[in-house]
Amino acid sequence: MYKIFKIVLLSCFVFNSATVSAQLSEYLADENSRISISQQTENEIRRFVEDNFKNYKLSKETTDEVIKHLREEEEFSEKELQKALVNTKIYELRKLFFLQNPDKKENYVAKIPPLTVMQTCTNGDFESGSAGYTFWSDAYPQPATGTGFFQSCAMPTAASATNMVTPATNNFASTITLIDSGSPGYQAFDPTLAGLGVNVPTINTNGGSKSIKLNNSAGFGSSDVTTMSRYFPVINQSTIDFNFSLVMDNKPAHGQPIQPFFRVRVLDQNGNVVDEICIIANPDNCLFNTLVVGSNRRVLYTGWICARLNVGEILNQPGTIEFTVSDCEPSAHFGTVYVDNICGFTCAVPQLGALNTDPANINCPDMSGATPIEVCGTYQPPVNAVLNTISLNILQNNVVIGTMAAPTTLTTSTYCFTVNPSLFGANPSGDFEFQVNGTFNVNCPAGTFVYDISDNSANIGPDVTFADCCQATLLLVSPTDDLSNLAVATTKEKERSDWIKAANIVSVGDNATGNGVVYHAANYVELNPGFEAVTGSQFAAYPEGCTSNFVYRQTDEIETEIKETNRAEDTIVNLIKIANGFAIIPNPSSSTIQIVMKDVQFNKINITSIDGKTVLNRNIEMTDKTQLDVSGYANGVYIINITSEDGRIHTEKLIKN
Repeated sequence: MYKIFKIVLLSCFVFNSATVSAQLSEYLADENSRISISQQTENEIRRFVEDNFKNYKLSKETTDEVIKHLREEEEFSEKELQKALVNTKIYELRKLFFLQNPDKKENYVAKIPPLTVMQTCTNGDFESGSAGYTFWSDAYPQPATGTGFFQSCAMPTAASATNMVTPATNNFASTITLIDSGSPGYQAFDPTLAGLGVNVPTINTNGGSKSIKLNNSAGFGSSDVTTMSRYFPVINQSTIDFNFSLVMDNKPAHGQPIQPFFRVRVLDQNGNVVDEICIIANPDNCLFNTLVVGSNRRVLYTGWICARLNVGEILNQPGTIEFTVSDCEPSAHFGTVYVDNICGFTCAVPQLGALNTDPANINCPDMSGATPIEVCGTYQPPVNAVLNTISLNILQNNVVIGTMAAPTTLTTSTYCFTVNPSLFGANPSGDFEFQVNGTFNVNCPAGTFVYDISDNSANIGPDVTFADCCQATLLLVSPTDDLSNLAVATTKEKERSDWIKAANIVSVGDNATGNGVVYHAANYVELNPGFEAVTGSQFAAYPEGCTSNFVYRQTDEIETEIKETNRAEDTIVNLIKIANGFAIIPNPSSSTIQIVMKDVQFNKINITSIDGKTVLNRNIEMTDKTQLDVSGYANGVYIINITSEDGRIHTEKLIKN
């Protein structure tokens, strides 16, 4: 975790306060309108589920997987099994709704506010509801995901067309709840803990009248992973402090990697983690209080505490903060968190400690060893903990290539490593990062517990780079610079930061792919009179700078189009239509298809691609069958929705080949 205690004073423009206030009011009004529309969509989803619940059943494979998973992980009753099956079916119907209505998702994403509004922490205490925040929840039903999805603190999460949710006010059964002391249904204390005789407030004592609760205490059928996200067009402070309160189940028989977890992290504009805190439900961690419910269950809770994230590396740059909480992997044990006062106050004593590396952006350091590199920073132990170790790793592409086990100098709050350039390797090239790791011991009732805090980079971009440390130009002439494909790599691999001009001869080697002579330069490689690559030899020249990438690439590899890939959304719906279904004849098809509906007529056809794009939306006269020409469609999977005379929507998949 990156932690920092310096307060950075930023130069800023002074805006007319009335103008800023008007912009803020307009932004909050727009956000509240968006949230209202998304709440209406939630009502539409509920009606959709109710209208279609009896018209679909879970596929046999899905049902079998639910039963199989529960048998492997838990003892369960028939009632609990039926609850799991119902929850899974609702989840699948929700996916189906968004596949049929892809335009509905846009109102689940918070609008980006004006820069002037975001120069202060607008609505960090949720007093304006959930304005400014985006929420999503992945149910991870075991049939669809198995057990391989769960990665604990490394769990990926992203908003998609099917997982976005809008908060429900004081609905503690919702995956996302806006706690509002002034609205019906408000509970002053967490209901799970209150039922066990412990009162922990649902709103922080300094948090006004509202807070946000992520996840619920339900179990069986899906392992909920719920996230709240907020985008900052400009990060204008060096730390983000916040309050949180955890309530988590913990089953003694489960191993720690599959217990519920709570993670909060800040991402830079490229999606890289700037700082992160992750807490796994563990009774040995004296951060938690423990309530023993039975031999098979413990409830852990923290009460309200404050924590700090360091964002000094991305001052004056965009950033995103994400709060994520999960159930356990088997889904029967919950994890929940209350969040309040995000960046709206100062945490005087961060409960989880702090560790920060001073900025470092070094280009082409002296490799003679005469000028060592100083890597310094500050630290603060977690509450009641003492420092155990501080170490330094040098990483390239997330691989450790050098280590120092202890600082050169160490005080009660600072550290410094004197790094010899030899730690970067014999012939370093490319980019490197400094990773500082601290371990802190705290005495808990169960024994000594170790807190691990890491700072994975000193700043945005590489901490040290050898990207353009080679010479600027190179002139090759024959016979002095003639080369063979079998020459050693350091001889036949040439790179320059400006240009290479070649008038030499490349002779035949063993004609094996990978033994080619490679030149690359940032501006150009010029083949002048006198240059010759003998028949059967392998030679390539690339317009790139000093990257130290001398992989010999064949022509077809060079010409291969590079396509940007986006995160694949979960578009497979594990449902089978029960009644009033329709047939697509033939299916698969390459030209004309016939849509035939038995016993019921229909009057509307909608066809979408698998990624949710509408390719046909047509009203027709009421009929029980019709023909469509799909020869012009690209090959792939399409979703065909038809609306029957009773207003119901029926869905089948078409494979176009």
